[in-house]
Amino acid sequence: MLLVARMVMNDKRTMRKRAYGYRPLKIGRFPLLMVTLLWMSSIATAAPSTLKITIGTFSPYYSPKLVHIGTGTPISWENPTSGLHSITHDGCKTGERCAFDSGAIGPKGTFTLHHLPPGSYSYHCSLHPIMRGVLVVLDSAIPSET
Repeated sequence: MLLVARMVMNDKRTMRKRAYGYRPLKIGRFPLLMVTLLWMSSIATAAPSTLKITIGTFSPYYSPKLVHIGTGTPISWENPTSGLHSITHDGCKTGERCAFDSGAIGPKGTFTLHHLPPGSYSYHCSLHPIMRGVLVVLDSAIPSET
């Protein structure tokens, strides 16, 4: 009887080791290198994040009022106010090249530009000419705001 008890005990220990034990996953160096390179390339090719400007009913009206962005950086204006507003490049008003014109943006609406060539773009609200802002597009990809 003593011999039988020891055998059962050995079986329980063995089962416990099998139930809670683990074997490390053996991955060769090459597949691990490939996974790492794929992960790093997805980070490097990720699209730049959108820079957001909020439209307000009080000065400075566009917050931030002056923005420096890199080429290829999307920029989005959000209208949390209860009125209609627009984002209109000053060139549209003077007869020069019109780089962008959102038309009327309703409450809770947004307007997004995905690409502008390098340059300085003064803009205004065509419905409220006192509302003015400046967008500067640089060759760099690092946005800044003031």
